[in-house]
Amino acid sequence: MSRLVVVSNRVAVPGENRAGGLAVGLLAALKERGGLWFGWSGQITRHAAGKPLAHHALGSIELATMDLSEDEVERFYTGFCNRTLWPLFHSLAARIRLREEEYRAYRRINRRLGSALLPLLQPGDLVWIHDYHLMSLGAELRNGGWNGPLGFFLHTPFPPVEILTILPWESELMEAMLAYDLVGLHTNLYRRNFLEAMRSELGGTCEASTYYDEGRKVRVGTYPIGTDPAAFEAWAKAPTEQDEVQNLRNTMHNRRIILGIDRLDYTKGIPERLLAFARLIERFPSWRRRVSMVQVSVPSRTRVAEYMTLKRRVDQLVGEINGRFGELDWVPIRYIYGSFSHPELAQMYREAHVCLVLPLRDGMNLVCKEYVASQVGDPGVLVLSRFCGAAEELRAAVIVNPYDINGTARALNQALLMPREERARRMAALRERVYANTANNWRDKFLHDLTETRSPLSASEPHLGS
Repeated sequence: MSRLVVVSNRVAVPGENRAGGLAVGLLAALKERGGLWFGWSGQITRHAAGKPLAHHALGSIELATMDLSEDEVERFYTGFCNRTLWPLFHSLAARIRLREEEYRAYRRINRRLGSALLPLLQPGDLVWIHDYHLMSLGAELRNGGWNGPLGFFLHTPFPPVEILTILPWESELMEAMLAYDLVGLHTNLYRRNFLEAMRSELGGTCEASTYYDEGRKVRVGTYPIGTDPAAFEAWAKAPTEQDEVQNLRNTMHNRRIILGIDRLDYTKGIPERLLAFARLIERFPSWRRRVSMVQVSVPSRTRVAEYMTLKRRVDQLVGEINGRFGELDWVPIRYIYGSFSHPELAQMYREAHVCLVLPLRDGMNLVCKEYVASQVGDPGVLVLSRFCGAAEELRAAVIVNPYDINGTARALNQALLMPREERARRMAALRERVYANTANNWRDKFLHDLTETRSPLSASEPHLGS
């Protein structure tokens, strides 16, 4: 069995609790095959370019990390990744910042990562690169002499061509994608957008799900990522021991709970869901004192000014809504700025009558799948944005337009009034989909297809250049 080499922007170093969707899907495969996880350490070092890689062991897994300098983080990560590619790929054109020096820093960091990774690769390795931070890394590995299997997975949406072309360097970026044997995206829509971008920007041809250009072929597939539903179901069934969940029960006083859990990110539609909840109380006043919203916002990208602006906006909205509607024994919105463990989240999901997942655009979103897996008692209702990647799979949810505040308020009223029979029918269909597309299934299908996909560049026995 081939050794697996995973490359991502951040590496899960020993002692950190970073087991998100990516880690859940990959750690088991790395342990089974023996493998290497390579990427940025998250550390900022003054003379990063001359510092050797750090190596750690996590059982049979080797972790190799590289530091970045303050200037590199500012231009590459905070700049081009988070202020250019992130809003671009989420089709939020007004937020895109275009700076030539940041794009050049992006290519330069990908080049330095490639140079550091090449000596660590072994003949027969399967190399799997992840996400928008490292799109050009594959080209750097090919230029350095790597001819082995090379896969890439994008965890964000991929925008339509008319949005992509806002980027002055879109052709260079798409040309770099020719290095990969297999490119994976979450949904059929993103796959179609990607193939159209390759054809439009590079001039090749597309047949089915493969792009051809001068003897080079790139297979493009749909791989909807999942979570570990069995684990969330077990955590939800376990006796409640967490103080936060007990406090939630005690303060709700048998009221209905609408739950939102997200990173504090402008793509997640947190202000929109707060406004929709306020509109619910305004338009359907019978819910006053009978329903409360719990919004958990996990701190995110605190170095980026736009995110601190968003935090102030959310804090202001929560205060205004609670001030407008609150009563002596009823706080309409309970707002929590912090993070919880997966067992704690499963217990909170179990308590929620409605889970409101309302991103303006999202690659997949695992919150909705975790909520579904945690519905082990009287079934709740999932209200889901149509612009969330998961909406392509989870059609039994109540699908809404996050920009339509009135429509979302009506959907919340529908969810709160929904008869048990309909809730059970919808939840059964959702659980079937969540158990069909787990994190392990996502990983196994991609790696199987990468092994089977052989391009002209990787047809011969892999070897390394000098």
